Amino acid sequence: MSDLNRKYRVLFVDDEPRVTSALKAIFRREYSVSIANSGADALKLMDENQFDVIVSDQRMPKMLGNQLLAQVSKRYPQTMRILLTGFMDKQAIVDSINEGEVYRFINKPWRNDEMREVIAEAALASEIPVIPNTASEIDDTPVQATAKTEAQNQPSSPQTEANIAQNLGDHALLMMEQAKDIRHQIRKFCSDRSIMIYGTQNIEQAVAAAASRENIGVAVIELSKNTETALQTINLLKQARPEVITIALTEEYDANTAVDLINQGQVFKYLAKPIDLGGFENAIQNAFVRHNFLKKHKAAQKRYKVEKTKGKVVAGIQEMFSRWIGSPNNATT
Repeated sequence: MSDLNRKYRVLFVDDEPRVTSALKAIFRREYSVSIANSGADALKLMDENQFDVIVSDQRMPKMLGNQLLAQVSKRYPQTMRILLTGFMDKQAIVDSINEGEVYRFINKPWRNDEMREVIAEAALASEIPVIPNTASEIDDTPVQATAKTEAQNQPSSPQTEANIAQNLGDHALLMMEQAKDIRHQIRKFCSDRSIMIYGTQNIEQAVAAAASRENIGVAVIELSKNTETALQTINLLKQARPEVITIALTEEYDANTAVDLINQGQVFKYLAKPIDLGGFENAIQNAFVRHNFLKKHKAAQKRYKVEKTKGKVVAGIQEMFSRWIGSPNNATT
């Protein structure tokens, strides 16, 4: 249960003191605000204090924002992570998804109302439990958010999560991929590991599978053919089935797409084709861990809330979701 009289603690990080001073002035009435002007200073503060939200600039000397948030993700996973960026460094944005697991990207110069809304959502979500590190914790973690403890802020172990994934039971993977060689590679991967797979080649097939197969825990969706349509499909799928974990595949990374994948889809990983089997296996195993936890503990789904999708394509896709799954907007609370 949260303390209604407590102010959430927010840490702003930017190498320009005028920026951090401005942010502190804007938010000091609503939050307990701390500021740092480098990644090293931010980590030092986090070693000494517990923060609910960290908002970091991307372009900083010595330690970039995505590098900072990657360390925060490992050392303090309970803290919600937001990245400010005015320069779209493609690889850094991709790394912030795959390593930093950011909650949102916010463009600079920011709009105060947008920043206020995102931080408010992130602060509330910070009270939700993170993915546990042991199989027993998955069974024992209560549905309701628990008070944060030092143990919850310990880094997770990919190997431990991989071991958990082997004992999760009968789960299935949804694949939407056009390229035959990639489809074959993923099918063989699943066959070798006794993972049930539902292969689809278009959005309607994918939506129908997601609607009729409750055992689907992970969706692997390509972005190559029609990125906008794929993004909106991912968005609506996340709204309708928030426990399904999405991995996006692409032939070429794009910074703007990466931003949308987080803000609109909360994708788990953004991976390049051709698939690297070692990285793909690790991603799939950890995705099933997250799915299992989110399926059991619906409150935790709020840590991965997405923006409402926009655009002209959405009407047709929305109709598919309404027909097969029901209104995504009514599927989550």
